Amino acid sequence: MATIHLYLVRHGQTNLNAANRLQGIYDSKLTANGVRSAQQLARMLASVPFDAAYTSDLGRAQQTTRIITALHPELKKPTIDVGLREFNFGGLEGTKNTWVVQQVRKQLGIGTFLKLMLSKERFATLLWVFNSLDQTRTAETLVGVTDRINRTLRRISLFESQTATQDRNILIVSHGLVLSAFLYQLSPHKLPTRLLKNTSVTRVDYTDRQFDLIDINVTPKTRS
Repeated sequence: MATIHLYLVRHGQTNLNAANRLQGIYDSKLTANGVRSAQQLARMLASVPFDAAYTSDLGRAQQTTRIITALHPELKKPTIDVGLREFNFGGLEGTKNTWVVQQVRKQLGIGTFLKLMLSKERFATLLWVFNSLDQTRTAETLVGVTDRINRTLRRISLFESQTATQDRNILIVSHGLVLSAFLYQLSPHKLPTRLLKNTSVTRVDYTDRQFDLIDINVTPKTRS
């Protein structure tokens, strides 16, 4: 039975990332550093014979995908999949990260907040914080974003495995929180405290309708 090797990539650093602002469905271009990091990641992945590529519909993911696939002329045009887009922060889109921390300190106290963020449920706590602070009530929930990314990656994996007679390597370029949501339900204890880094790659294998985490949050710097 063929195994589908998913290479889950978070996009390069953007202007909003550099400004320490929440960036979900809002979009911004890669910074010069983000471009350089994506180029370094592209070189790191150059030896992987990709069979297909998928990307979020957001510009920053597509920009990162173009940089990586430039070293893979054998690939067809990447498939754009809206299911891979980032977590929707609702009314908090573009908000300063420091403002979020300040509000949580007021509501919970710094001791309680730190205790929650250091617990094994820190990712669920983080999304609860976003939902509690979003006065528009339009931010995605933990259940909503987890269900979305799980269905998307399972659909892609099923499609790629249907006609596979041998293992296939699939490039998927997406975003930090949505990929973290997938990994949280797959292997919560392995999710990094600060989640996934920009231009990191995580490998998940799909065999016989089951996902298996192989490697997580690898960057050109950690690999060198």
